Amino acid sequence: MVMTVGGCSTDKGTRRPARQSATATSGAWQPAGHTGIPGNLYGVVATGAHDAWVVGDESDEPVVMRWRGGTWTGVEVPGRLGLNSLRVVAASGPGDVWVFGAAGVAAGSESRAARWNGSQWTLAWRERNSLVDAATVAGPGDVWVAARRPGGDGTCRSFLRHRTAAGWSAVALPSVVCVHALHALSPHDVWAVGEGRGRPVTLHWDGHRWRTVALPPEVAGPTGELRGLAAQSPTQLWAVGRTGRMGSVVGPIAVRWDGHKWVSVVGSGVVGKFANAAADGHGGVFVSAFSASGDDLLFHYDARQWSSEHVASGHSITGLAVIPGTSQVVAVGICCEGYDEDTSGKIWMRR
Repeated sequence: MVMTVGGCSTDKGTRRPARQSATATSGAWQPAGHTGIPGNLYGVVATGAHDAWVVGDESDEPVVMRWRGGTWTGVEVPGRLGLNSLRVVAASGPGDVWVFGAAGVAAGSESRAARWNGSQWTLAWRERNSLVDAATVAGPGDVWVAARRPGGDGTCRSFLRHRTAAGWSAVALPSVVCVHALHALSPHDVWAVGEGRGRPVTLHWDGHRWRTVALPPEVAGPTGELRGLAAQSPTQLWAVGRTGRMGSVVGPIAVRWDGHKWVSVVGSGVVGKFANAAADGHGGVFVSAFSASGDDLLFHYDARQWSSEHVASGHSITGLAVIPGTSQVVAVGICCEGYDEDTSGKIWMRR
């Protein structure tokens, strides 16, 4: 049942503007805002040329920030929603924004989703004993969520929940898969990536069922996973991740769906474990990667070659988004890691 909670009119109940970050950057990337300390930012979505959202937490309280072409502003999340942290954000437009995270400590490991309809927040989904890893919105009222049960034998087994006009339902996956990212191009064209039994996996929903889609032999080895997913059209879809096992020699994976098959596009000089992706709108993709040095890397593939960019020092990138119709890119993450109480969620923008 959808519950209406609170009711603020278009950011009427916003907090102070996001503080401006002093993190040093070079090149096109500039700091745009940050949370307090301790704080974290995990997800970002752009819904238009002048609208983007990020989510995270600050001192065990949920954080939502919104950009409308100027500065990033904190958006109030009504306390009666019962959220104490947010991990995932997805949207089909400025008036259909979904945030996913954990409920209060008293509720245990319950996951909840809240929806912003342009004027107020509603509590739209809740499930006990679950952790949300990914979500996507195929259109108003059409939402996919990938979650898992905590504990167990340590094996990640995702389950899917699908919301349509008829309400929420469980939808079966074709095999045991841990889903790390979801992306909907339409209600009949939804993709998921992750890993199954230690191998990278891609899945496709055609409006009726999920099926596994084969990867190129060079990236479909016995070990690895896919972490990031981005698309700008049915023939411009990107999935990124890593080969190899954690703690051993690993390499990056980047594949593009051309409408018929996946094609590997990783070239020489590209290193690290790919994690997040955002299609640049011009046939290319931005990708973040974990590095051995501790600083996350940022790569850009322009449909011909790869190049690297520096975002900031001492940081970890947890989300990427391209502002539609522009050349601007948003990166969110965590900076100055060490002790948890010293971290801050950061926003950087590439103009």
